Amino acid sequence: MTPLIDRPVKRLFTFGCSFTEYFWSAWPEIIALDLDVPLYNFGRSGAGNQYISNMIAHADSIYNFTENDLVIVSWTNVCREDRWVNGRWITPGNIFTQGEYDENFIKKWGDPVGYLMRDLSLIKLTGAFLKLKKCQYHFFSMVDIVTQIDQNNHETCDPKFNPVIEKLAVNYKNDLAEIQKSFFATLWNNNIYNNKILPDVNVYGKYWSDGHPSPSEHLKYLKLTFDHKFKDATESAVANAQQNLETFVKNVSDQKKKTFAIYELDANLIKNLKEKTKIKSSEFVQIL
Repeated sequence: MTPLIDRPVKRLFTFGCSFTEYFWSAWPEIIALDLDVPLYNFGRSGAGNQYISNMIAHADSIYNFTENDLVIVSWTNVCREDRWVNGRWITPGNIFTQGEYDENFIKKWGDPVGYLMRDLSLIKLTGAFLKLKKCQYHFFSMVDIVTQIDQNNHETCDPKFNPVIEKLAVNYKNDLAEIQKSFFATLWNNNIYNNKILPDVNVYGKYWSDGHPSPSEHLKYLKLTFDHKFKDATESAVANAQQNLETFVKNVSDQKKKTFAIYELDANLIKNLKEKTKIKSSEFVQIL
C-alpha cells in the first residue's frame, strides 16, 4: 500500500463530490484530525470532474500550494455537467439521472465517451500541475474512471467493446495508474445495492437508503488504501460520529415511518446531524 505521507505536512487540501463533502464527516476530516493539520475542503455534492479541476486551480491561486501541503483529489464519475451560471455553480450530478438539464440537452450533448475524453485530460493536467507544485498528493475515485461511467450501475464495461475507450485507456494508462482503487470497488466490490444498500437496512432501519460511505466506511477505505497507522483518538472520533449518525437516522425513521432521503429533511435537522457527526472543521471560506 501507499504511504499517506512521506514527510510531515502543514495543510490538507481536498477536492471531490459528495464522497468528499456530505451531510456528515468524510475522509478529509478523518485525515486532517489524524495529521493534526488545518483542513481546506473544497468538496461539493453533485460536482463533476470539471468543477473539481477548476477548484484545484482556484484554491492554488489563493493559497499557493507548496511542498509542505498534502493535496488529495477524489475524482467522480465522468458523466457530469458543471457550470457557473448567474453567480453560482450548478452541480447536479450524473447527467443521466439529474433534473437540471432536460431530455433534449441530454440527447444532444450527453456523450459518455466525450465526457471520458474531457475528464482524462483534466486528470492528466492536474497530476502534472501538482507535480510542479512539489506538494504531496493522492488521487482517489468514486468509481473506476474508465469502466464505470454510470455510478448507479454496479456492472463494469470492458473498454475493448469500444475502440475509442480502449485507446483512451491505453493513452492515459500512466495517469490512471496514479488513481487509488475506487470507493465502489474497495468498500462494496462494485455492487452498491447488494453490499451497501441492503445491509444498511440492518444498521439504520428499513426506511433509510443512501449510497454514500458512512464515517466508519470512510475510515475503512483509508485503512485499505494507505499504509498508515491511525491514532486511537481518530478511531474514537470516527466511532462517535458513526454512532451519532445511526442514532439520528433511527430517530428520524421512528418519526417519519416512511422512506426518506437525507436531503429531504428540514435544514435544522441537517444542521444538527452535521454538528453531531463533526470530526474536524474546515478552515476556509468557499472561493466561488
